[in-house]
Amino acid sequence: MNNWLEIASSSLADALKKAEGGDVPLQNLYMLAPILYSEKVNTKNEVLIQEMIDANNDQVTTDWSLDENSKNQYKFHFVSSYLYCYVVAGKIDDMKYDRIMEYVCSEMDLFTDDYTGE
Repeated sequence: MNNWLEIASSSLADALKKAEGGDVPLQNLYMLAPILYSEKVNTKNEVLIQEMIDANNDQVTTDWSLDENSKNQYKFHFVSSYLYCYVVAGKIDDMKYDRIMEYVCSEMDLFTDDYTGE
């Protein structure tokens, strides 16, 4: 699991670095996940990348519709989206993804303190 923690941590650092210039609003950080994934694994499969984009958009949009304040949890949404790219690519299944996310969430500080969701 430490390997997944390292993957999540380094990908989040890369995404935050790309967002530093202000070109990407933090709440949209998750949109960088398929791009960074494709760079890391060196894939240019546009169909697969689009599937990742669509899956991540669906997942985040659903979360936001259930709790608008979750938009503030951009670190969580990015890491969740990034790791879900591995599911879309067929590298891991949903059950392993859930175990990885549980571990990563317990080891990383992915949630902002100003979260007021209920």
